[in-house]
Amino acid sequence: MRRTKKITTKIIILVILSGIFNLLSYSFDQLVVQAELNNRSLERKLVSNRIELESLSYELTTLNDLSFEVISSTNYFYKHLPTNLYGSISFLGEYPDSDFKWEEIYKKETQNQIGENFLINLDNLITYFNRKTDEIDSIFKSIYPEPIFYNQLFGKYYPIRDIKIEPKILDKFNPYFIDDDEKKNNRDEINWKIYSSIYGKISDFKNLDYQFYNYLERSENKYVKQFDDFLNFIDEYAEEQNKINYFIVLSIISQIFGILFLLLLFKSLISNKNSQNV
Repeated sequence: MRRTKKITTKIIILVILSGIFNLLSYSFDQLVVQAELNNRSLERKLVSNRIELESLSYELTTLNDLSFEVISSTNYFYKHLPTNLYGSISFLGEYPDSDFKWEEIYKKETQNQIGENFLINLDNLITYFNRKTDEIDSIFKSIYPEPIFYNQLFGKYYPIRDIKIEPKILDKFNPYFIDDDEKKNNRDEINWKIYSSIYGKISDFKNLDYQFYNYLERSENKYVKQFDDFLNFIDEYAEEQNKINYFIVLSIISQIFGILFLLLLFKSLISNKNSQNV
């Protein structure tokens, strides 16, 4: 008569434990997969936030450079405008009855050449001013290509290019001596208007620094906020990474215990079979 195989309580417990840990291992594997999918989304967001921060950093650097460029250029223009304008008048429009005469120092030809050089420098100053204005405008539009930013900073009817000096403004400038008082007064009035117009354009150019500073302050506040959000997001990303690592470790531990209890189950089955054969 065949002996009935007896399933012991130990075998049942080992089967249950092996099954539980294998199910746990599978569950943790699924959690790892879900966490990895969520992690990919966080990685894309992390890259996007980092690019945005880098763009803001470039924006802040450029605005600082523009502000410095405006101030240094303005000082240069303020310094050389009166020097060249009044220098040309002094050398080319010298009064015959003046107490001081350049002829006492220079030859007439040299005096006229110096005066003409002042005129050339004045014309070059206007060309340089207009070129610098175009350069500032181009750089600003490179970081703010959308018209809305340009209009927010300068206003719809105040483009940077409008600050440029009329290239032919010196056509009516007359530094030469005039003996007739009426004509001289008329000449002086025209020269003063030319000087005032150029000086006003330089002042408008200088005001760009205030605009850049105000926008720079807003951009700095925006950068600080986004950088703070970025750090918080990194913490969130790191927490998600830790969660994945925990799930992987728990899955491995569950697999080890599942295999362990499976081996113990086989051992118990073999021992049980041997005891029945005795």
